[in-house]
Amino acid sequence: MITIRVLHVPEVLPEAYWNHFLSQVSAERRAQASRFVRQADAYRSVLGEILTRVTLSKLTGLRPDVLSFTRNSYGKPSLSHHSDVPFNVSHSGDWIALISGGTDELGVDVEKTAPIDMQIAERFFSAMESQFLTAEPDNRQLETFYRLWTLKESYIKAVGMGLSIPLDSFAILPDEAGAWQCEQAGTYRFHSQRLDEGHMLAACSAGGELPSQPEIITLEDLYTELV
Repeated sequence: MITIRVLHVPEVLPEAYWNHFLSQVSAERRAQASRFVRQADAYRSVLGEILTRVTLSKLTGLRPDVLSFTRNSYGKPSLSHHSDVPFNVSHSGDWIALISGGTDELGVDVEKTAPIDMQIAERFFSAMESQFLTAEPDNRQLETFYRLWTLKESYIKAVGMGLSIPLDSFAILPDEAGAWQCEQAGTYRFHSQRLDEGHMLAACSAGGELPSQPEIITLEDLYTELV
């Protein structure tokens, strides 16, 4: 079964929690966290790995601290010794999202929303997507832009080939029932929703059914699952 777990990143972590989380991630992650200028960036990086470790521990039966990861040539992560366990992680702003489970390739994207120049859509969206966006009422265009953007990112991440697939080479649009579809992607399934007023979430599966809602994980849940 495919699950999507989301974690709200606090402004400040209790020192005991932070020290324990740091001790459970890879040396590379700890070094990366120490280089961030903003503490929020370090939090997202470390908590993203912790959420991934505790979740995949349940799927593999291995302790969180013994899991190791690798990346393909396009940067998509996978488990070193359990490449048959699909997962994907994303973080932005106040949220971290992890999708895992099933047997099909998965992708997830979360984005912090902010006002933008809508002309950016002409550079990255297909002609059909740009037309769809332009036809939306003015008060819905920003939300629609981020829905399309995160959906496209989730698909790119599921395929695992990075931006070698041009963003304007495929279109993800709603069908008559309102379900998001991509003609170029065959059996791929999509999910889109707001996490809150400032963040958009999208998920993609190469075939398996996606959950209708994510599971919200608290910091306390994460700490308890880890210990």
